[in-house]
Amino acid sequence: MNEVYIFNTAQLAVKSIILTASVYPKPGLITPLDEKALDGTDFPTLLNSAMSLFQCFINFASAGADTESLKPTDAFTILKSPGKIGINDSLTATRGKLSMKGHILCMGLICAAAGRLLAQKRILTPGALALTASSFAQGLTARELWPLTDSGRLKVLTPGERAYVSYGLEGCRGEVEHGYVQTMKAVETLRKLEATQGHLYLRERLTHTLITIMAENQDTSLAANSGIGELMRVQDEAKKALEAGGMITPLGTAAVLDMDKAIRSRGSSPSGSEVILACAVLIPELVNMRLTRSGYEE
Repeated sequence: MNEVYIFNTAQLAVKSIILTASVYPKPGLITPLDEKALDGTDFPTLLNSAMSLFQCFINFASAGADTESLKPTDAFTILKSPGKIGINDSLTATRGKLSMKGHILCMGLICAAAGRLLAQKRILTPGALALTASSFAQGLTARELWPLTDSGRLKVLTPGERAYVSYGLEGCRGEVEHGYVQTMKAVETLRKLEATQGHLYLRERLTHTLITIMAENQDTSLAANSGIGELMRVQDEAKKALEAGGMITPLGTAAVLDMDKAIRSRGSSPSGSEVILACAVLIPELVNMRLTRSGYEE
């Protein structure tokens, strides 16, 4: 196992969360310009949470490398441990405000995939990372969500579980199990923006990509906390902002800002889309790590 590679994999995961957290405008979500988000958390709290996950992502990458000879679904049993520890670390760091379950599941498995690919001496590509990470989670939705059929238990379920029971939305579990479909679309959007809209600031490209995610993402956090009608409304607003040009045009930028005001006024928070954006930032970062004598470095 290459310790430098494992360290840098975790470092890039934390960096990706911080980078997406720093983006603005970001409709309904935490930014450095807002004192507090609608759920009472703020930007420093999110930074504390991200930093607390460094060891968690190290553990994911290490476990991915150490279990490279196991079937991916068997390795997933071992990968549950760093996930549980990461949730506890985040809750401790934020005094119970943020668990970061979505980030830990989606990004943790990508880190584990990076470790597995390293141990197997395979080349990292976006597709290899996504498919390897997805292979760990096969059957996850059936195991964890299908049994949740008792609507009387809604009050004790997590937001993701409530969204599945109420609306059949699979959320982060479905995203990883089905091959990171939305994430890979976002990776391609970022690549195209960098190639054709290089004059835009990085934060503007990330905001534009986030809006493309919101236009399609079946955000379980949004649906569970604000209802399926609000989810559909946010999707429609995102599509209209993109039709106006998104962050590429002045009219589209104005539409994104209006969308932000509207979502905040309704008390909604499409936080599931931010998880996908963070994954879309992480994957190219991992692919672009270069090999040195001592291992992989940024």
